[in-house]
Amino acid sequence: MHVLGTPQLARILHPFIGTVMFFTFLVMFFRYWHHNLIERQDLEWAKNILQIARNEEVGDTGRYNFGQKGVFWLAITSLLVLLASGIVIRRPWFAGYFPIQLIRLALLVHSVAAVLLIVTIMVHVYAALWIKGTITAMVEGWVTRE
Repeated sequence: MHVLGTPQLARILHPFIGTVMFFTFLVMFFRYWHHNLIERQDLEWAKNILQIARNEEVGDTGRYNFGQKGVFWLAITSLLVLLASGIVIRRPWFAGYFPIQLIRLALLVHSVAAVLLIVTIMVHVYAALWIKGTITAMVEGWVTRE
């Protein structure tokens, strides 16, 4: 909350920033969903996760590997849940339309989805730093044939 200034300002800006984040990810979804469908080679990649953790090659994974596809789907799912639960808990505009039990459940679901999204992003960043050649690929835009 201190990133946005005061706690009051954070509370005011939170739903607006969250909505912008949702629609930004929605654009990303429509642009990349077809590249992130799970295929047979993704299951092979997942079976070899220990080799991947040791920075060993496991074969061609296509445009995105199974881990990247998992991050994509977890982020999209989390943001859908965050938007839906955020609408239910948003006072004073929408919360009056829902029973208190649903609002309490939505608060819990909203928190769990936020933590899941944060952990997903943290693991994604850690994996990007761990896997050899990832930083070069992001900075310079190319990867080795291997």
